[in-house]
This record gives sequence, C-alpha cells and structure tokens, in this order.
Amino acid sequence: RELAEKVIQLTNSKSLLVSRPLPSDDPLQRQPDISVARSLLNWEPSIQLEEGLRKTIRYFEGML
Repeated sequence: RELAEKVIQLTNSKSLLVSRPLPSDDPLQRQPDISVARSLLNWEPSIQLEEGLRKTIRYFEGML
C-alpha cells in the first residue's frame, strides 16, 4: 500500500486505492531476497526507492 501511495503522490494521480480480500494462496508478506544477486553478481541497489520511482515514471512518460 505504501508503494502504491508513493506512486500516486509522485505522479499526481487522482487514482484511488481499493482494498479487496487476498486470494487464499497469497503470501501475507513479501520478503524480497537479493542475497543471490549479492553473492553471484556482487550487486546491491545503488539508489533510493523514491529516486528509482521518479526515473521509472519519467521513462514511462517518455514512452507515451
């Protein structure tokens, strides 16, 4: 929800969030694990979330 709210804020969208029941097989909490990327590729994220979202939004705006 926080991510969706941030995207709405950064895009000045008038979209509303709608909460619906999760499917029965949906994990209750996602926990991304980048340990494989760290160990095999020696990679870690280098920019903060908001900056990455801004870059992604600009990219898609350019595609429109």
